[in-house]
Amino acid sequence: MFPARAFEDAIRNEISTALNDRPAPRPAWEPAVDSLVMVRVVLRLEEEFALDLPDDVMPAGGFSSVEHCVVTVMEICRELWRVSQRESEEA
Repeated sequence: MFPARAFEDAIRNEISTALNDRPAPRPAWEPAVDSLVMVRVVLRLEEEFALDLPDDVMPAGGFSSVEHCVVTVMEICRELWRVSQRESEEA
């Protein structure tokens, strides 16, 4: 069973930490979740859950909101988890 809560908590925690680490407020034109934040999210998920997320996990221009990021990354992780579980059952 996909550990949705653990994935969501890790994504939200990493986004929050990354945004709080920024030294100055971001301009309004910048995406809510940019590539620097996504690098941290991807690294954490790959390390914590042993998944290899695709390079295109983030759309060009970033995510306009944290919620959009969480939903999108969760969908990708859920599918990768399903595939990895199926492969481990076949082995």
